[in-house]
Amino acid sequence: MTVCTELRELRRQGPALGQGPQSGVLWCGHERQWERLCELLDRAAGSGGGGILLVEGPPGAGRSRLLADVAQAASARGLSVARGAADEVRSAVPLAPLAAALGADLDASADGTASVSRLIGHLRSHVEERLRRAPTAVVIDDLQWADPATLAALVMLVARFAQRPLVWVLARRIEAGSRTEDRLFRQLRLAAGADLVRLGPLPDPAVRQIATEVLGAVPAPELIALADGADGNPAALIALIEGLAEDGAVHISDGTARFAPHAEQGRPPRRFGRLVRERLDMVGPHTRLLLDVAAVLGPSCAPDDLSHMLADPVASVLPALQEALDSRILVCEGDNVAFRHELVRLALLSTIPAPLRCALHRQAADMILGRDGGLLSAATHLVHGARSGDGRAVDVLGRAAAEIVASEPGPAAELALRALEIAGPAEPAPDAVTDTAVEALTRAGPLPRAVALATEALARPVSPDRSTFLRHWLSTGLLLSGRSGEAVAAAEQVIDGSAAPAWPHDEALANRVFGQLARDGAAAARAADPATGTDLAAEAGGDSEWPPGRLAALAELRWSAGRTGEALNLAREAVKRADSGAPAPWHLPPRLTLATLLCRLREADEAGAVTDALTEEAPASGSWALRGASMILASRAALARGRPQEATELATAGLTAAEQAGVPLHVPLGLTVLAEAALWRGEILAADEQAGRLRDAAREYEGEAARMGRVRADWITAQVAAARADHDGVRAALGDVRRDPGALSRLLVDEPTAAVWLIRAARPAGIPELADETAGLIAVLAADNPGVSALLVTAAHARGVHEADAGALRWAVDEHPDAWSRASAAEDLGTLRGDVDREEAVAALDRAMAGYARVDAGRDAARVRRKLRERGVRRRHWTHAERPDFGWASLTVTERSVAALVAQGLTNRQVATQMFLSPHTVGFHLRQIFRKLGIRSRVDLARMDADGTDGTGGQGGK
Repeated sequence: MTVCTELRELRRQGPALGQGPQSGVLWCGHERQWERLCELLDRAAGSGGGGILLVEGPPGAGRSRLLADVAQAASARGLSVARGAADEVRSAVPLAPLAAALGADLDASADGTASVSRLIGHLRSHVEERLRRAPTAVVIDDLQWADPATLAALVMLVARFAQRPLVWVLARRIEAGSRTEDRLFRQLRLAAGADLVRLGPLPDPAVRQIATEVLGAVPAPELIALADGADGNPAALIALIEGLAEDGAVHISDGTARFAPHAEQGRPPRRFGRLVRERLDMVGPHTRLLLDVAAVLGPSCAPDDLSHMLADPVASVLPALQEALDSRILVCEGDNVAFRHELVRLALLSTIPAPLRCALHRQAADMILGRDGGLLSAATHLVHGARSGDGRAVDVLGRAAAEIVASEPGPAAELALRALEIAGPAEPAPDAVTDTAVEALTRAGPLPRAVALATEALARPVSPDRSTFLRHWLSTGLLLSGRSGEAVAAAEQVIDGSAAPAWPHDEALANRVFGQLARDGAAAARAADPATGTDLAAEAGGDSEWPPGRLAALAELRWSAGRTGEALNLAREAVKRADSGAPAPWHLPPRLTLATLLCRLREADEAGAVTDALTEEAPASGSWALRGASMILASRAALARGRPQEATELATAGLTAAEQAGVPLHVPLGLTVLAEAALWRGEILAADEQAGRLRDAAREYEGEAARMGRVRADWITAQVAAARADHDGVRAALGDVRRDPGALSRLLVDEPTAAVWLIRAARPAGIPELADETAGLIAVLAADNPGVSALLVTAAHARGVHEADAGALRWAVDEHPDAWSRASAAEDLGTLRGDVDREEAVAALDRAMAGYARVDAGRDAARVRRKLRERGVRRRHWTHAERPDFGWASLTVTERSVAALVAQGLTNRQVATQMFLSPHTVGFHLRQIFRKLGIRSRVDLARMDADGTDGTGGQGGK
């Protein structure tokens, strides 16, 4: 596999070398030396003299590859190339590297008493003979192992042939961070004016380039962040990236490489671990032992702890510690020493045999427990080292988990579950450990495990207080899992069994309200305040003493009833009270409700601010299970701000987090964001896939949530059909929405901007009555909520499309709260007949095209460009981006869209219709796709996966 595009081109071009730095990323920062080398080679090729280039760098820095590039560049100029290398085994053999390079048989020239000077003379004759035939380049590597005679011979030969067409390229290995320079290199630099290439860490652009070439796709930021652990070393970087691919930890989609959903981010691949272990062979055995112990102790540790673990005085440990620091594996951090890269520590730790690693962890735990404090640190070691049935370990793990369960539920869950695991059936863990595990799992996930553990505990006899505790967490876990009916039942048991309105009682009330809301809004209103019998739906604004959770529930009820303005005011008041210190359920934070309502309205600025605060608030409040929902809401806000790439990344990460935690909250919204972003880009197949995922997700819900999941799926499916100009498909997709009483109203409440699309699509699909009904519903919704500007402008936009009202469209162009909708209104204004003259229409279409371009809505921009062409106006539309020359990552956005459609079996004309291009332009793009992917036919393209890989799992193309 090639390292980067430049290196591949170097091998491919052959005689075309010499016009510039052709050897790619390894020459980054050394362009002047490359130019100097080219001058030396050119001069030697013209018999005008020679020169010297010195190369040094740590293992894996690309020294051998660079020398191969030099040799190829020399051959391309007609030079005779003599290549050799010293090695550790033959370091005692005089002149072995030079003899091997020059093809000299020193054994034949020696009579058993031959002096070194005679042997050097023999080598000189070989050089003379080569120079008589052609200018020559002598390339010798690994001179750190060269014998003294070889070094002496090099000094003599360099001086002897200084004026001849002979170029010397000499290389040696130095350890990372070394500043030493041996006598040979120093003498050649001072006396002969040799140029030096010192290979250090690759710069960030070069790291990204190598990762892109190895993966055949652009690496996502999280992969680049992990690649920092390779310290810019090419060999380590390739081992890391290829190892991740081998371990199945990388997923490629749409030309971007990300961690696979199941991958444990930050975990080093096996190949990288083997490389790290091999590199430790360069340090002494005592240093290797010290590094192994340090890896077990953690990212950083005190020298005293290392000394204690090694059972040696600090003074005895000092030489090994100093060597570890000199090698730059460890660094000093205050009073501690630390691994410079956590990835290296984890890689090293993974190569220690499991029994030894566990024993070291137990030893570390004993050391920490032997002094005051350090309970959590000791517990962390016992997670990895405790034996089955170790009662003391169970106690330490349980107490440590309880200490951090509210602030760090994820680690707490790990500690508590490990305690339950090692307790064993003979001597089960105390109830307190089980209870801590239930709470921690409910806060952090996975929720199915929390629900199962609580249910199992409740199946045995328990005290009333413990029953209340477990049922409360069971109710919470069921609610967040989407099992609203069971959640309500469990909450009612808590309420019935708790006389005082204390913590579990109030949170159980909130659980019951939100659970009923997920099933039936009216039932939720009746259950909201059972103590007084008050119907929340009849309250005007909520009692001044109501807690934030109750206000948030009322906000959702108001929203469901179409009273959007009241809902927003209640949600804002709930957030205000919570920020003032009023207690709110951790799993139902008022800011989550407010963010949800704002995202439905696509109030870009306020939604963005609230979701940013929510993302920071969730971990701080111990609600780790809600991270996925927070990221999904943030993705909707990012899309409203016109940032589809950010929205896609947030939605993808949020959906992954939601799946891992077992919290389906807002999963339909996340899938909708992915579908809309795909439609903006013109990736119809990807949008269709999200519609299918939406339909599947809806089957996991109950009541209202399931209904709205199906409605969302129908809406996205209809948009996909419209993008394919399939009017029958649009009509079929919206059939259930039209047949289900109240479905259209609910869709417009949750997605008000859907009104404009539905009105626009209904007539071509032959269902004008849907346009009329939609226009009426959105108008009523806006009239009922006069203080909600987003609804007013959406209703104006809908009226402008439905009634050809230019004034309403002009107002919508200026007032829409999200970027894409502003561009959409401008497009509608530009295509309006009658009240809009040609000049205003062109200006509106220009504004629409620019607006779509700013939000990367390429397909929409292409549609507007076609409309401008129909009016005799042409606008340039190409852009330039740095991409590889070959492979899936080299395709432009347009080429990927063409490829996806062609792979589905569409003809050029059908693709042209969907992408608003001419068939000739589609044909041009298709030829470019074939060239870049190294394929010859549409059949080959259809065989390739959507992520750019062929059926064998290898990277498609060259």
